[in-house]
Amino acid sequence: MTAPVSEAVSSRRNRWHQSTLSTLLDGCSWQYFLTYVLEIEGGVKPHAAVGTAFHSAVELHEKGRMQGRDVTLKEMIEHAEEELAAVIEDEEMFAKLRAAVRNWWENHRDYLLKFTPIAIEPEFTIPLVDGARPIGGYIDGVYRDDETGRYFIVDQKTAKDFSRWKDAEGHRFQAAMYAAALVLSPDFPEITELPEMRYLVVRTSRSSRANFEPARILDIQPDLEDVRVLGERIRIAEKMVKSEAFVRKPEWILCSEQWCPYYEGCMVTQELAGTPAQVRLRLGERQQLS
Repeated sequence: MTAPVSEAVSSRRNRWHQSTLSTLLDGCSWQYFLTYVLEIEGGVKPHAAVGTAFHSAVELHEKGRMQGRDVTLKEMIEHAEEELAAVIEDEEMFAKLRAAVRNWWENHRDYLLKFTPIAIEPEFTIPLVDGARPIGGYIDGVYRDDETGRYFIVDQKTAKDFSRWKDAEGHRFQAAMYAAALVLSPDFPEITELPEMRYLVVRTSRSSRANFEPARILDIQPDLEDVRVLGERIRIAEKMVKSEAFVRKPEWILCSEQWCPYYEGCMVTQELAGTPAQVRLRLGERQQLS
């Protein structure tokens, strides 16, 4: 289940990832169309780039631990900054990145040191629903609690605040997808029951306030009903894509210039608005002119 950490849009087009399902079914299906069907280049998303660099630093630390090598906080920050510098130059984003790495080091590192890492960033492509694309993606970490012998999944998250992280219920489908993938994967024969998901969330800011909470750990145990619902969501998504039932969703919380790379063309100039056929025609004409 090993593969490069970076996952291209074309790869997600050929398998269902939690983010693609969520964008299509819970968010803006039109953004899904522009991203994964037309594969329009959306440019760098600064906050996503911070998250990617943060994950790379944690991966460096945990893979080092598996190899018997201690990775320092300084090494983590330098590695993360190098990753971020390759895509953007924005000091505000660098400050958020450093804050996230420090919050992880001070709050989540000792927690993880109690457990044995089994795999860091394993990739999976597993068939779940007959006649549908497989599920796929990358799991931040698979760990074993040596005291109980139980396995669990860790997913690292960065967040501006904890408004979306009051509990893990809103992230149950991701837990179900990853847990099902591990049970079905031939690479983990020792995992025969759906493992628990533990979300390790860190803030992208620092503060000396007494009530400031820099990090949070949220647990959720997916069950067979969650997997059944996940399968039904995949069936619905397949029908939507086949029939091109894509619509804009201006009321979506992430429909903004900050979070959507297509916002101007979709909501301002209308160049990326209309029917799928109309957008394809406009893009084709623009390509011919260029």
